Amino acid sequence: MTARRTISALLAALALGLAPAAARADGWVTVRYTGTFDQSFVYQPSNPSVWQSTLHFTWDEREVFHLTTPDRMRSEGLQISIGGKETSTYAPPNTAQDCSFGIAPRPRAPSPILPSWSGGPVGAIALMPITGTYAMSVSPTSPSPSCAIPPTGGAGVGVIPPSVMKEYTAAEDPGISAELGRPTVTRRFDADGKSADGQDTASIHATMTVSNSARKPPAGGTTPPPDVTPARKRAKLAALDALRDTLQRALYPCGVGAGVGTALLAAGPVGLAVGGTMTALGTPLCLAYLKTIKDEADTVADPPVPSYRVAARIQPVRAAAVKLPACTRSRGAGSPGAVCRQLQPAVQKLLRATRETGASAAAIDTTIGRETAALAAHDRTAIALQDRTLATLGRSFSARRRADTTAARKVAGILRSAGLDVRLDATKGATALSTLQRRLVAAGLPAAKLRTALGGAPQVSATDLLTALDG
Repeated sequence: MTARRTISALLAALALGLAPAAARADGWVTVRYTGTFDQSFVYQPSNPSVWQSTLHFTWDEREVFHLTTPDRMRSEGLQISIGGKETSTYAPPNTAQDCSFGIAPRPRAPSPILPSWSGGPVGAIALMPITGTYAMSVSPTSPSPSCAIPPTGGAGVGVIPPSVMKEYTAAEDPGISAELGRPTVTRRFDADGKSADGQDTASIHATMTVSNSARKPPAGGTTPPPDVTPARKRAKLAALDALRDTLQRALYPCGVGAGVGTALLAAGPVGLAVGGTMTALGTPLCLAYLKTIKDEADTVADPPVPSYRVAARIQPVRAAAVKLPACTRSRGAGSPGAVCRQLQPAVQKLLRATRETGASAAAIDTTIGRETAALAAHDRTAIALQDRTLATLGRSFSARRRADTTAARKVAGILRSAGLDVRLDATKGATALSTLQRRLVAAGLPAAKLRTALGGAPQVSATDLLTALDG
């Protein structure tokens, strides 16, 4: 039986046992429902790498109601926190189906707490917010429909073992009632189990309470405010999207390094003319990419940053243009000298645009971290400040990233028209990726954090320089 099908029945059952005992209110009633649900599925227990999936789901919902006249309860506001992660991995050749996403509250969802009062005891039903009505996926690693929580679906993997199903079903939409002026009433749901074939495991641990007092409870209580706002969500998704592109571009100046220029130098007279330019560009462009990747990964992973009552600003880029070697004197369309003179201002513009995108990413990283700290401190004023800052910075980041992409494509167009490219086979690609990751670790981005931000290990998707520049 689904949660929605049982709501009417549960409310009716509660009402039968809640005959009016006194036509007066006893202040404020607080309904709180918290819990965790963990689930795993392994297609072949003897060889888990073939296909396995996991779910970790957490929730904390709290709503305070002011009892006024009989049959009237006024909500003082809902606070809800929803989190967790769902992941599926496959063995080759099915790794393209790998999927991972975070879980967060769906904006503008209705309250999952349904109170009932007839002038005597107070009752309530609290729904486990695991369905798409209340929860949504964030930072998915795949555009596949299976890598999301649709509004009509829900989070979950595999089958719930029989030993857990009874308690899980009860925890989907528990009802509870309490006498006014009496101690807090608590219901708990606890079960752990595994299927007989070893494919499925699950555990549910949840607690629902109803308490009341003559005084209004603190607005913050112990429940953190929602940790996903539209601006915060947009910032994280934009950072994840940018992170994937930046990694591919960085693969060439940071992973291949001087080999890019060497490969071009060997590509005939035109390559000889522009190889030195690309070699000179390599180090400063790599340094810019390393910093940007770290900031974009931190935006997704959002470690807390203090000073959350201060708004971050984008710092101006003060780094000088890179010194490039002189171009040959040859002229004429397509000549080595002409291509070189066309390329040099384009790469300077690319370097400048990359640095400006990085400055914007750094400000967003700081802001996300400050908002994370403000959320932990339950400082709503600071949360609102950081959210407004994210909205402003997000617009700047989008504009700068567009300019960055345009500049990169301009460089790609010049190299393409000259018949120049740098390609990576599987072995060279793996070596370049390993080198890039080592440089990222040295720059302060641990490999584990990068995997967490990406939702999996980084991959080489741009096997040639022009594709990486085109984005």
